[in-house]
Amino acid sequence: MSSYSHRGYEQRSGGYGRRRHKASGFKRKPSGGEAAKGLVTFILIIVLSALVFIFIKYLKPFLNSFNDNNSVEAVETLDVATPDSPDIPVGEFDKVDDKIFVSNGRGYLMFKGINDTAVNYAATLNSIVSSVDDDIIVYNMVIPTNTEFGLDGDMSEYTHSQRDNLDKINSALMDNVVNVDLYKTLDLHSSEYIYYRTDESLTSLGAYYIYREFAQTADFAPDYIYSIDRLSEKKGSIGRFEGTFIKRTTDEKIQPHGNQELFNNADSIDFYKLPVHYNCDSVDIRTGKRTETDLFTTDNAVIDPLSVFPGKDTELLEISNEENHNDENLLIVKDHIGEPVIGYLIPAYDKVYVVDAQLYKQNLSEYIRSNDITQVLILSGIANANNSLYCQRLRDLFDSSTSG
Repeated sequence: MSSYSHRGYEQRSGGYGRRRHKASGFKRKPSGGEAAKGLVTFILIIVLSALVFIFIKYLKPFLNSFNDNNSVEAVETLDVATPDSPDIPVGEFDKVDDKIFVSNGRGYLMFKGINDTAVNYAATLNSIVSSVDDDIIVYNMVIPTNTEFGLDGDMSEYTHSQRDNLDKINSALMDNVVNVDLYKTLDLHSSEYIYYRTDESLTSLGAYYIYREFAQTADFAPDYIYSIDRLSEKKGSIGRFEGTFIKRTTDEKIQPHGNQELFNNADSIDFYKLPVHYNCDSVDIRTGKRTETDLFTTDNAVIDPLSVFPGKDTELLEISNEENHNDENLLIVKDHIGEPVIGYLIPAYDKVYVVDAQLYKQNLSEYIRSNDITQVLILSGIANANNSLYCQRLRDLFDSSTSG
């Protein structure tokens, strides 16, 4: 040990001796000054205790009341300011395709339809009903997208109201066009899996709710209204489904698998085969060739999983119901959004004819007369309903002066 440490030890030893002396019982008698100090300390403690008691009992409640009043005013001010600062949903527009908004693992397309495009679609339906015989019922079904139901918050800066657009279409339709309002029923079931996460299309469950709404409007007999439990007896499935939102957001350098959030939240496809016997032919209009086919097929599911549904990329389907003979024949003119709905409708009709509006090249007015069609359903996604080119295509299909 160093000499410095040794001296420190000696100092500590001396201190120990003094503590030992105090502990041996020797006490120093307090002086008069020290007694006075003790008395003053005692009085100060009494006074401070009294002040603390007064503060707790009287002053603190008063101050709390004052603060509470201020808090109420602050909350009221915040509530008034809220409308000026709308709550934008959590999410972001994809960096490859800025028309797709991604939030909570789901993709949403922005809708840009306006009053003029809504009125144009209604005028198209009015021209169609004017081109067919008076005894033919024409139904209109426009399918809204998930953007209207899946986002909590204000997106009005980026997308327009589909509810308002649908109301505008309905108000501009002629009385002899039967409008089937799908908005309410889809809104009612919006928490369910009625839209795909990675695609704009309806799931089979969403299509089922649309079928039930149509069945009520068209006054289906009870025998043709099926519960989802009964349909599930013939349920089929396709595993992983990566929809068009993933394809559209794919960039080999930036995100080779598409938007990562969507890629990690891919879909699956369920489909329900019909509880009736039917024959289905795919018809080539140019050659007249008929090919027997199944309404639900997984033959091309690897390339295009949505091809499992009737009418996918097919110009014309003719379907004969072997069990129903009520003399009701339905023509469905559809885009790709409406395909999951088709299968549910077949049991209620003798025959169902399915025309793809963007592929069919002949005139439908003559076709309706030749096939004793009693009802026509125009089944469109809301984006196409507000697309002037699509509307013109529909007009051309029913214009007797036009032939492909």
